[in-house]
Amino acid sequence: MARRVATGLLIASLILLLVYGADVAVASFSPQRQGFLPFDEAIRGGAFGGGAVIMSIIAFVIARKEYSPIVSALLFVNGGLIIAGMIALVAQGSVASQDTSSVLRSIGSTIAMGALLIGLGAWKLLADRKILASWRKEPAQK
Repeated sequence: MARRVATGLLIASLILLLVYGADVAVASFSPQRQGFLPFDEAIRGGAFGGGAVIMSIIAFVIARKEYSPIVSALLFVNGGLIIAGMIALVAQGSVASQDTSSVLRSIGSTIAMGALLIGLGAWKLLADRKILASWRKEPAQK
């Protein structure tokens, strides 16, 4: 049951990240710099990006003691998507016209959140290996 809840949370957070990324992409190509979501950048980032990170962390906590490779994979995907999104923004040059110090802090903290999710995915992967090893060591029940 916990595995299903964790997987559901991670899929929901992946959807939030994809919607957020699509909105940022639309905004970057729009002359008004407005995406399809009716929020400014701070609210959009907090609700969609921050919400996705929080849900991912909760999913890790829920599934940490159960064998669930899908949780590890989704943590890697969500963290990688966050980092890739930041790299794309920097490569696109869309942050060059703004206040440099606040933008660097924002980019750095966002990349750190992506790295945290990847780290949790690695931790979950190692925990899953330990769970498998303990299953193999248990004698067969009669």
